[in-house]
Order: sequence, then structure tokens, then C-alpha cells
Amino acid sequence: MFGPQVFLRLFVRINQDIWPWQLLAVLVAIAVPALLLKQDGRSRRMALGLVSMAWIASGYGFLVGYFGPINWPAGWFGWAFVVQGGLLAAAVLFGGVHERRLRNGPLVLCWLMAVCGLLWLPVVEAGSWQAIALFGVAPGTTAATGMLALALMTGSWRGLYLIVPLLWSLFSAAMFWVLKTWWLLLLPMATLMGIGAAFWFSPRQGRSPG
Repeated sequence: MFGPQVFLRLFVRINQDIWPWQLLAVLVAIAVPALLLKQDGRSRRMALGLVSMAWIASGYGFLVGYFGPINWPAGWFGWAFVVQGGLLAAAVLFGGVHERRLRNGPLVLCWLMAVCGLLWLPVVEAGSWQAIALFGVAPGTTAATGMLALALMTGSWRGLYLIVPLLWSLFSAAMFWVLKTWWLLLLPMATLMGIGAAFWFSPRQGRSPG
């Protein structure tokens, strides 16, 4: 249906079309770790609320608006990203965020590594800095970084939150393999690594003396 040049051009197009509004995505990417450094519940809910908006923006903006017209499964995944953002918002509003302390220093470090490192992968493939994949704009960066939100969620909400990213990882990995965009294969890999990191950073339930 399309070649690697057409796909990579989508990153350039969306960055050109929404300029300078993607600066809001940069502010969100900075605000989330700043909020996570605080150990109070209100800051955590605000951080997850921003992540929720990032899911919706990247799903509707990139996948539905730009990728969907040339690849219909991407359009369906775009709406799934919107639902994913709504699910995270529901977790924030209806008790899906735990109040226990966690190792927020390593969590913030992983967040910064993800948002600062993954955005350059399309640039390497396309050979143009305009193909930069910002959190909240590009779905791969958003999914991989957004997985760290699992560390702040309770068990029942976690299972629901995992469905879309796992399916997206399989779909995107297959697509990148067919397109031979080898650097972009690091995005689904980073998503799976983000899941593992989130479970590692999540606090364990305390055991009772009995």
C-alpha cells in the first residue's frame, strides 16, 4: 500500500502542519516527570491525565488523521489509542491510581530516556530532523513512554491498559519489518521494555504479620 519513504514523510508532514503547537507536547513531556517527582496523589493523577491526553492526541492526530488514509488498520488503532486515553482518564477519576510510595527517581530517569531518545529514530531513518517523533504526536514514542504509567496503576486497571499497547507493538513491529525500517523496530521493543520497567518500579504490596 505504501513504501518506507511515504511512511516516514508522515512524520515530516504532521510536524510541519501543526507547528508551533507541538511545543505543547514538549511541555507535557517535561511536566509529567516533574509531577512524578512529587509523592502526593494529586500530582500523580495530574501526570497520568497528561499521559491520557497524549494517547488521544497521537491516536487521533497521527494515526487517524495522517496514517489511516493510506493504511486502514492504522485508523482503527488510532481510535484504539483514543479509547486507551479514555481508559487512563477513567483510572484517574475512579480510583485506578495507587497512593503507595515508589522509586520515582529511576522511573523519572526512564521517562526522560524514552522521550529524549526514541524521538530520534525516525530522524535516523528519514535523514531529516523534521521527522522527529515527539511524545504526544508520534504513536510509537507515545506508546513506549506511556507504558511507564503502569507503575502508578492498580492491578485491575493494569490489565485493561496493556491490551492496546501489546497489539500495537505486534502490528508496528510487523510493519517496520516489511518496510525494512530497522531503526524503528526499537519502538515496539521499547514498549515491551517499558512494561517490564513499570512492573519493576511499581511498589509491592506489603505483607501482613500473619
